[in-house]
Amino acid sequence: MAEPQKIFAVHYNYVPGLSDQRDVHRAAHREFLVSLGSAMVAAGAYVDDPAAALLLVKAEDSGSVLDLLDGDPFKHHGLIASTDVHEWSCAVGDRAAAIRGNGA
Repeated sequence: MAEPQKIFAVHYNYVPGLSDQRDVHRAAHREFLVSLGSAMVAAGAYVDDPAAALLLVKAEDSGSVLDLLDGDPFKHHGLIASTDVHEWSCAVGDRAAAIRGNGA
């Protein structure tokens, strides 16, 4: 079965005032994201807004993205206030083809 090629931009908004709890669970959160393998294109907190993060995820549809992220320790510990998922078109850039999964 071919790997899904749709890419979704996922915006996490974290619950305000719980940065200390995010710190406690950050290693498990990152291990979880790594465990998603090639479905996890990239992820990280915004430098100018550490109460939010961007994840780029490969999946068939937005429901599949939410299913993939359901095991996130940040979610299980009530640290994510909202999750916004948008299909994203990676059209231009030095790594665009590689991110889409069709070339280096």
